[in-house]
This record gives sequence, structure tokens and C-alpha cells, in this order.
Amino acid sequence: MNLPSPAGSPAVGLGVPLSENTAARPTTVAAVSIVIAVSILAGLLLFFAVPMVPRISARSYSTGFADGYNLIAGSIANGTGYRWSADTGETMVREPGYPLLLAAIFRLFGEQLEPAQCVNWLLALGIALALFRLAHHIAEDSRVALLASLLFLLYPGTLIAESRGGVEILFIFTASLFMLSFYHAVKRGTLPRFFLAGLLLGATLQVRSTPAAFPVLWLLYGCMAARSFRQRFIELRKTVCLVAGMAVVVTPWVIRNYLLVHKFVPTSALAGVALQEGQYTCQALSWNGDFYAAGQAAGRERGRLAEQLGIHFEGREYFQVFFDPNDEWRFNNLLFREGRDKYLARPGLLATCVARNTVNFWFLGKTFRITELNVLLQLPLLILAFSGLVFLRKQGQLGAMLPILIFAGSIFLAHLPLVAEARYSVPVCAFLIIPASVAIFEIGRKLRAQSLQEGIS
Repeated sequence: MNLPSPAGSPAVGLGVPLSENTAARPTTVAAVSIVIAVSILAGLLLFFAVPMVPRISARSYSTGFADGYNLIAGSIANGTGYRWSADTGETMVREPGYPLLLAAIFRLFGEQLEPAQCVNWLLALGIALALFRLAHHIAEDSRVALLASLLFLLYPGTLIAESRGGVEILFIFTASLFMLSFYHAVKRGTLPRFFLAGLLLGATLQVRSTPAAFPVLWLLYGCMAARSFRQRFIELRKTVCLVAGMAVVVTPWVIRNYLLVHKFVPTSALAGVALQEGQYTCQALSWNGDFYAAGQAAGRERGRLAEQLGIHFEGREYFQVFFDPNDEWRFNNLLFREGRDKYLARPGLLATCVARNTVNFWFLGKTFRITELNVLLQLPLLILAFSGLVFLRKQGQLGAMLPILIFAGSIFLAHLPLVAEARYSVPVCAFLIIPASVAIFEIGRKLRAQSLQEGIS
């Protein structure tokens, strides 16, 4: 596949496969069969090995329901609406994608973790197949594509995410479908294709809103790569179609939120909490400190502020739940304004927090022990991914990675001024497995060639 650069400028990306040797390349049917077989193995690990993680990590990682999604889903399933509990007000602090899926699971199977884990396992299989297609687009080699799929299925971060009743696996699934659609849109260059990709981007944002800046970043890249005003205008039209498709999916959520608080709330109303917690932990956390404890302390600060404002709420120890959606909006908006003003008044704090979050995003765990474990798991992947990008650049194939890199970058950048920890990098790592697989394949090929040469000599 040759991925065209924006607006018809000279093609960038893959001209030839990574290796001209076509021997022992698995067919698509064989590759899919292998992926399914390894997915079954990953399922066994999910249900028999991963449950032992909490015994090792104690409070650090939860393999149960996470972040309150089950509470909202339970309210939906019980017919009491999109709220934390029957006696609290409707909420806007969680995007609707995962709570609605979890509510459907609860209606069918009851409020149990195991059915949610099974759905995560099936979604992970779908992601692995999507990664196979994406990696094949980039590397044009089914061996690299197969390796990427298998690495994703067996990567510890994937297994932990599958075990949680949390948003990560659904987010990666919708994101991988969007990336596949976007690659086809860039290849075809037609406006309907970009509109279709926008629909899938909207679905992704309804699960997690962190890649919301992707259209802007892609348009900036397109305008920089374009060689004329006409080409820039073409890129603008494509981006408008992308955003239009996104808006179609997001609009029902926007309307619902407007009816609640008469404000434009396109994603979730949690940015204020994320900014306050990010600033607090940035200032309070030492290099070997306890992020869990710092986060709890940030939550208590929010609770004290809500009490001073005279707002009726629950959750003084960490997360505040409100009885009126207008109070929820007002409180989170106040937190965001105060955090923004603090950054404007203290640029050094912004620089410090961004610098720390650049590292925290990949490695920070709830405790120092878990941070050490994250370094052992994540650092090799990052090194391999960077090496794979170097290999692709040397072979003139880096352009084919650009949509993925810009999408991953939009998620990474969104966390830098807010709060960042390693679990937020799991969706990004899923895509970085592709260049990591390129590196593994190329290193293995060079080692085999060297061994063969030594054998002959």
C-alpha cells in the first residue's frame, strides 16, 4: 500500500514490503486462525492468571469494575436514568459509550463482572484482527501483521485492561475501527469516505474524548504538507467532512447535556477534576511517592471546596457525586477555571507538570512498586516502537505510520496539562505495538542473516 500524502502531493509511505523474501508468509486465513487460537490462550490467562494480580499489587490495580462506570450502567439498566444512583442527579462526567454497553450487558446477564470480561475478550479479538489489517497496510508483510496481533493479545497491559470493567478495551476497539476507516479515506481521497471515518471518530469520542484534537492536528499536517492553496483547500474540505461525521454521532449527547444544564457540553464534564488532580499531584508527589495517596488527598481538597460552596453532594473522600447536574457543571467549571488561572499565573508550574506527565503517562502507577513494574513492561515496548519507526524511516515507509502517530499523539497531548498515569497509555501502546513488531521482525531477520553468513564462512 502506498499511503498518499495530503492533497495529492507526492506519495509517502510504503513502496516495497519490509522484506522481499516471500517464503513462509502466512495466508490471511492462516493468520486469522492463529490469532483466534492465541486469543483463546489469552482468554485462559484472563480468567485464571490475571485474577491473581490483586493479591500481588493490593490496592494498586483493580481487576473489577472501575471508575464508576458500573454504577451509571446499573442505573440505566434499572430504568432510573444516566446517574450514579437513584437518589443523585443525572450526570455528565462520563462519556456515554461504555456505560450504555455495560447497561446492555447488565440487562442480559445481571450486574456481574464475568460477562463484561467476556465482552472485553471478544472486543480484544476484534482489535487484534483490526491491528492485523493496519499493520499489513503499513508493513505489507503478513508476518509483521500477525506478530502485532499476537503481541497485542498477550501484552500484560491488554490482559489487565480486559479484566477491568473499565473503558479501555472498548476505546481501543472503536479507535482501531476509526483508524482502519481513516486509512481507507486517505487512500481513496473521497469526501464520503472521510464522512464515514468521522462517524467512527464520533463513536470513539463517545467512549473517551481524549483524541478530540485529532482532526485539527491532521489538518495542520495536511496544510504543512500541501504545496498550494488549492491543495490546502482540499484538505480543509476533507477535514470538514470528518468533523461533520463526528458531529452527527456526538449531537444526541450534546442535546441531552444542553437540556440538563443549558450549556454546550460536547464530551464529558470532567476536565476540571482532571486539571485539579493533575496540578495537586504534580506538586505533592515525590519521585518515589504514592500516587494513590496523592490522588485521594486531591479528592479531599475538592470535597472541602464543594462544602465551602454549600453544594449538596456525596463523596467527600475522593470523587464528588452531585444531586443537581447544574451543581456538577458549576463545580467542574470552577475547578477548570481555577486550574487554568493557576497555570497562567505560574507558567513554571505548567512546564513542570507537562514535563512530569510526559513520563507519568507511560510509567506512573498507583504506588512506587507498580511504577517500577510499569517501567519494566513499558520501556522495552517504547524502545522497540522507536526502533521500528527508525526502520520504517530508513526504508521510506514512515509516512504510512503518520495517521496512527498523529492519533496517538492527540491522546498523549490531551493528558499533559491534566493528569497522567500509565493506564492512560494502554490505548496508545496498542498502536505502538505495530512499529514494535516491525523492529522485532527486522532485528530477527538481521540476526538470522548474520547467523547464516557465519555458518557459510
